Amino acid sequence: MEETKMETYFNTKDIAKRNALLKQIVFDLPEQGKDFFLKAYKKERYLDMRLTAIRGYSAFASEEEVAVLINKMLEILKKRSETTPYNYEEYEILRSAFLMPYLVEKYPYDCFKKFNEQLEKQYHIMPDVFKGIFTCNDKGEHIQLIPPAVARKQMEGFLRK
Repeated sequence: MEETKMETYFNTKDIAKRNALLKQIVFDLPEQGKDFFLKAYKKERYLDMRLTAIRGYSAFASEEEVAVLINKMLEILKKRSETTPYNYEEYEILRSAFLMPYLVEKYPYDCFKKFNEQLEKQYHIMPDVFKGIFTCNDKGEHIQLIPPAVARKQMEGFLRK
């Protein structure tokens, strides 16, 4: 079963489907997981999907191996605040119970602590209108905190100023 999910993941162009498969595989932790998650990390460009791959990879890899990947992500994260200053969607997913809090608790590695500190720093710099719109639970499921129409209206008002 895992083989099929992993093959489907790499053959799927649809990002939402790939993301859903990646989350399922994170919970399955198949025997060939280390190679799969490393390849998934390299395939993805969204930080939340990369961090999901790192979550799976961390179950198989050493702290040193994980640090190599998370340190690359830290550099990308730092650039995100310049290129995408209101990157609330990725920040909320990264900050959700499914990703950083889980990783920092399960694997108290310095690289995760540094990444989390930078993430929090960038999140807190962002205007409040972009915060707390949604989150994800510990299973990675999307939870809407503010109705989309209300959030959109608040953002439009902010951007008009």
